[in-house]
Amino acid sequence: MYNNVSRRGFMKTTTGLAAVALAAPVILKGNRVFAGETLVVRDMGGAFYEGFKVAFYDTFAAETGVTIQTNTNEPDPIPQYKMAIDTDTKLFDVALMTPEHVLRIRKLGNNYMLPLNIEVPNKADFAPHTFEPDFAGVAIFALAMAYRKDTMKTVPASWADFWNAKAFKGRRGMWRSPVTTLEMALLADGVPLDKLYPLDVDRAFKSLDKVKSSIDIWWTSGAHATQLLQNGELDMMSTWSTRAQAAINAGAPAGIVWNGGLFNIDGWTIAGNTKKADLARKFIEWCLDAKRQAAYTGILACGPTNMKAYEHLSAEKAQLLPTAPANIKGLAVLNAAYWAEHQDELTQRFEQWILS
Repeated sequence: MYNNVSRRGFMKTTTGLAAVALAAPVILKGNRVFAGETLVVRDMGGAFYEGFKVAFYDTFAAETGVTIQTNTNEPDPIPQYKMAIDTDTKLFDVALMTPEHVLRIRKLGNNYMLPLNIEVPNKADFAPHTFEPDFAGVAIFALAMAYRKDTMKTVPASWADFWNAKAFKGRRGMWRSPVTTLEMALLADGVPLDKLYPLDVDRAFKSLDKVKSSIDIWWTSGAHATQLLQNGELDMMSTWSTRAQAAINAGAPAGIVWNGGLFNIDGWTIAGNTKKADLARKFIEWCLDAKRQAAYTGILACGPTNMKAYEHLSAEKAQLLPTAPANIKGLAVLNAAYWAEHQDELTQRFEQWILS
């Protein structure tokens, strides 16, 4: 069961790492036994694909002789995931999911995901809730605020500032989803970070009413969010930290406000209809190595789930990640169980509110 992770508990796993010995690499038994096969992997595209290609896909292919083919998840991957299994369409073997996605898929039945049954001898090296029987987390990201340094005369420091259109002038954008948007509305209305759940939904929508007229764009995908920030179409916005950092890496004069953000874990699941379960398991084991997880941070600004990855990162690089101590202290973990239970109904209500 996925539960809330306290920021204090998470930070305990990220301290004192310099004194810990380097993690041994995962060793594939009979690592050429799958040579010539193809594994189809679904990720989030963009920086996720580019970062994982360098860290996981290319290295696994070189080691095993396996061809990795990729395709991209929808923002809500559940409908397509369900369709693939229900129709026995071989769209993917391995798919990148979040904990709330996993909980929602479990509710559909036992035939949608295979148990991982992977070997992880060093589980103590990983962040809390990295592993479930059908899920292995590989990247920690956050939904936070980003702003343009060239247009914001006064930098917003909280969601209350974002809601204050008179004091903080500029074009605004938010994710067209109730997930995290309702949390941000409550934070703007004064709810403490550690008292968000269960969400006071009516209060959240009343708070959203106050900012609705100031929202210029409701973005719908990670690529859309990056473009809006990079091109200067928005001055401040909610966005995934990975997408904000991608815009910054591309030259956008932008910054990230971690205070009041929510962090989550992306990880691998195995499709219930794959015929390549053993190969999928070897691939997932490959992605748990500390040095490989560190390798994706040069492109993808996610925090590794293997805490020993920080031994392979410079202090300059580590401070850009959501899991850096200075950043994680301003974040709350997204409550996967809450959203697995309420996402469908709240999405319907949110869309009705958008259109009203």
